[in-house]
Amino acid sequence: MFISFLLAFGSVETFAQTKEEEEKKKQEMMMQKKIEEEKRIAREERERIRIRQDDIERAVRDAREAYTEAWTLPNQVMVSTGTDLDNIYFLGGSQSSSSLQYTKNVKEASFTKEFEFEIEKDTKRASINVNGMCKEGEIRIKITMPSGKTYTEVLIDEYGSVNWSKTFTIDEENGTKTGDWGFQVTASNATGNFRLSLRSY
Repeated sequence: MFISFLLAFGSVETFAQTKEEEEKKKQEMMMQKKIEEEKRIAREERERIRIRQDDIERAVRDAREAYTEAWTLPNQVMVSTGTDLDNIYFLGGSQSSSSLQYTKNVKEASFTKEFEFEIEKDTKRASINVNGMCKEGEIRIKITMPSGKTYTEVLIDEYGSVNWSKTFTIDEENGTKTGDWGFQVTASNATGNFRLSLRSY
């Protein structure tokens, strides 16, 4: 009888161990499923973020193209400005209307570029726009009035994109803003892009 008891006890113990192992395997499978689910959610979130970034970049490109079209003047004539024809050009419309656009993509670049833009005496209004972004380094755009006084200085660096604009009426300024405006672009180890647009009309 004692032997029967031992055999029975052994069977119970074996059964208990088997149940414990099954429960452990079940918990491990549940944990594995949870880990796989978290990985799947993370992958989907990364994909959603990538899609949003693509949508934002597409929207920015579309906005830039629309902005370029908005600057189009009738009877445009491109005027050579030197060796940087792919980045800077003047457009002329009527006798009192003209515009300038300067765009550039840079990678680890350092340079200084200066040019002028004339606002004629019969001009009624003028506008200046600067936008851009830098992943590294910085780009400074200094704008100088015909009198030589600094009008403003726009800094584009790694801390965020920049979209600066100013429109003014020439009559209200008593003619102090007609003449040659100076523009100085200085890049320091810059990786990014910028766009400088000017228009008088």
